[in-house]
Amino acid sequence: MKNVNRAKHIRGVLAAAVLTAGTVTGGAIISAAPASAQGYDCPGGLFCAWDGVDGTGSMFVQEDNSCVLHDIGNGGVGDRMVSYWNRTGKNVDVLNWNGKNWELLAHVPDSVRGTLPAYARHKADAIKVCA
Repeated sequence: MKNVNRAKHIRGVLAAAVLTAGTVTGGAIISAAPASAQGYDCPGGLFCAWDGVDGTGSMFVQEDNSCVLHDIGNGGVGDRMVSYWNRTGKNVDVLNWNGKNWELLAHVPDSVRGTLPAYARHKADAIKVCA
């Protein structure tokens, strides 16, 4: 029984490593990651963001697919984004205001969901749809 439990634990650790490797490396383009059964509840046509990994925690952004810059920082929810799901039908850029310029944190193609890389978490101040 002990070996069976250990084998299950090892498979779980390996699965977590695969999910982590599938999210983002390098930061420029986000690749699709498998959804957790616990998260990623986002209506179609919107860009949704959560303050937890894998679409968990509080959802605090639901932006439509209008081709504009949605300034979430001025909306009172800047610096909270950890995970996202782009269901806008368009590309989306996740941006940070550094005090002088908008800097790109991630480029998210349509239908992609995932967790931001560690360096980009809790920094997003805007979502630019149609990027």
